Amino acid sequence: MDVVTPEKVAVRAGLPTPLDADVRAAIEEAIQDAFDEAATYLGRSPVPETFTQRGVVPDGRGGWLLDHEPVIEVLSATPETHPVTGVTTDAFTIVYRAGLDLESDRRYGRVLRRFVTWSASASPIVRRIAQDKGIRLITSVNVEGQGVTYESGQAAAGSGVAGAPPTLADLDEWVGHTVYQRPGRAPHPIETGAAWL
Repeated sequence: MDVVTPEKVAVRAGLPTPLDADVRAAIEEAIQDAFDEAATYLGRSPVPETFTQRGVVPDGRGGWLLDHEPVIEVLSATPETHPVTGVTTDAFTIVYRAGLDLESDRRYGRVLRRFVTWSASASPIVRRIAQDKGIRLITSVNVEGQGVTYESGQAAAGSGVAGAPPTLADLDEWVGHTVYQRPGRAPHPIETGAAWL
């Protein structure tokens, strides 16, 4: 699934298309960097991935306790066998897809695509390619009293102005929060002396 194509990033950066192999490879690297940045910020995969988890025991309610979420679909559940006796154990090997789904949440898809496209086009790699191709960037040069400044007229990132570059904060709604709960049953209030509410 091509969430963001090198051509979209090239258009945003002002690069001519079609792209030659070296430029395409550099833009793909910038796209991957933007996805990695989004994954780090979100605390989970920004796009669906396939995972294999071994030793999964049914949770008793017809489901599985899986490591990655949100789960999109379980692709297979294979009963595991004891390596020596060959007897079926209570555990399963589960193959499943998980991550934020751009297809089912179209708003998230639009926000992620926009962030990745803008971030990749603003990458130092892509900006260097644009400079090498003679595309004017925001810059200021002064030599012996003579000065030249090029401005793009671009609104500040995160300003809320139409066409302004997005920031990671635009993804705040989909950030995965980690909650820790000690295993086992919590003590009854009568055992702790805590007040009943």
